[in-house]
Formats: sequence, structure tokens, C-alpha cells
Amino acid sequence: MCGLGNPLKELQAVSDGSLHRVWRLDTTQGTFAVKQLNSAIVQTPHIRDIYRLSERIAEAMAVCGVPAVAALSCNEGPVQEIEGRTGMIYRWIEGETLSLDAVEPERARQIGALLGRIHTLNLQFPALSEPEWGQFRDDDWNLLTVHAYDRGIPWATPVRSVMHRLIEWSKMYEHAGEKLSRTYVLSHRDLGQKNVLWQDEHTPWVIDWEAAGLINPTMELASVALDWSGLASGVVREDTFAAIMESYVDAGGVVRDAGIDALYGVLGIWLGWLLFNMRRSLGEATLDEEERQLSIQETPLALARLRTLTHYAEQWASWIDRWRR
Repeated sequence: MCGLGNPLKELQAVSDGSLHRVWRLDTTQGTFAVKQLNSAIVQTPHIRDIYRLSERIAEAMAVCGVPAVAALSCNEGPVQEIEGRTGMIYRWIEGETLSLDAVEPERARQIGALLGRIHTLNLQFPALSEPEWGQFRDDDWNLLTVHAYDRGIPWATPVRSVMHRLIEWSKMYEHAGEKLSRTYVLSHRDLGQKNVLWQDEHTPWVIDWEAAGLINPTMELASVALDWSGLASGVVREDTFAAIMESYVDAGGVVRDAGIDALYGVLGIWLGWLLFNMRRSLGEATLDEEERQLSIQETPLALARLRTLTHYAEQWASWIDRWRR
């Protein structure tokens, strides 16, 4: 099996992520992590090419000194069939990911410096196309909430009650995109707590590069700063946020875009995540009942983050603008 040796025991479940499952594989050649890909994602057209490119990006980052963990490649690609599962194999790293609560400033500085390093590399991959600033259709919000209400899904009424805000937030995101789309850099694009594995408190490893691609640097910086400062809890720590901004700039990162535009760009990320979970709650793009239930739970959490983000946008924008050139 791709030179990994013979299995010593059955695969052991490690975690159920929001999209994929992770297993531990012990063989005669060592220990490996197996990421079982979501069944719906496996059906995406050209998915193997997409993963092949994202893992090439991870490999290039690692060559440049970024602590990036790339999948092992076999049979001309990183996507493998392992014991009836479609997945990707990684060398095993003993470590832990952190909770979604705010981290202490010292840990945050490492993340800011890491992101600054990635952005200043400005690696070029001609095969990458510029991101599409997708438009959220008013009808989508309307129809999904109606269908959810008919099926008795708990989030239907709370989401429908803010539909006018969802439409307003969508327009704010689209307007910001007109400015943010002028500047792009190659990066990870999902550098939250779940995608950084800490071998110890000073040794982070960046995992799950599948979303890697072009992104506006200030927008990604804003997203990372919010994630690590406690956005999920509803209370964002200013000292942690400032630590990320300072270390990012010290590492060579440049804050060029207005903070409010960057935050409205982040708004689009969360609108997309909300829409994805609403669809999956209704059984779209999944046949797995566990995944559907996970999305039913995740939908109100995504909405809560959107509320928090829009409520504090002006304040947080000022924290970003202090570092703007």
C-alpha cells in the first residue's frame, strides 16, 4: 500500500471534522493519519486535480520553510483508496489542535508571524485562477428557510427572522469584493485553530491545505485574527487580536486594505458557511444522517458569528486600520 507497510491493526477513528473524518493507521513502517474525504466532495468534478494542486502548494510552502504538512503522494496523486475509503495519507504528528476560544497573545504571535511569512513568500502557481466573488441569491435564503420550516428543522424560524439582514450582509460582501479583488496572494485560506496542530507550545504544524489558493491578504489576516481571538465565543480579545496584527507586520506582512472592507470580505466566508450548512441540513450534498445533524447544529452557530461580526465590525475595523500603510 504505497510503501506504507502492512497494517498492524484496524484503522482507529481520531476525529469527526465538519467535513472529513480522520483515522490513525499503524503499519510495519510507522504511523500515519488518514483523512477520509466527505462522500459528496469526492463526487465533485475534477476533485483529484484540485487536491493534487493544493498538495503541491503545501509541498512548496514546506520547501520554503513553512511548517506545512502535505499528503503523501502515490500512484501519481495524493488521493488514495484505503480499505474501502477515499482519502489522503499524512505522516503522523503527535500533537493537539486548540479549542475555538481565544488563545493567549504569545501563541497568537506565532500565528501572525506564520501568516506574514506565507504572504511575503508570494508564491506563484500559474494554474490557479482568481477567486470568484460569488453572489448570494435572495431566493436561496427564502426557499431554504421555507423547506426547513416544512420539515420542522429548528433553525428555520430564527434564520427566516433575519432574512432581510442576510440580504443586506450579502450586498455588503459583494461591494467589498470590488475592492478586495484588486490584490491577491497565495495562502492557506483556512488557518483557524482546527488546522494548526501543536507538537508543543512553540511548534505549530499547518494541516489541511485543501482550501489553499488566492485570497486578499488583509481579508485573510482579519479572518485569522478573529478566529484566534475568540470569534466563536462571541467575545474577541483585543490583546490577542493586536498580537496577531503586530507579529504579522513584523514578519513582513503589509496591511493595505481598509479594515471594514476586509471584515465584510470575512462576512462572505461566514455567509457561505451558513448557506452550506443550511443546504446540508436539508440533505443536499450528503446521504449521511450524521453529517445532516451536524449541519443542523452548526447553522445557528454560523448565524451567531455573523451577528457578532456585523455588530462589532466598526470597532474591529479600527483595530486593523492601526496597522494599515
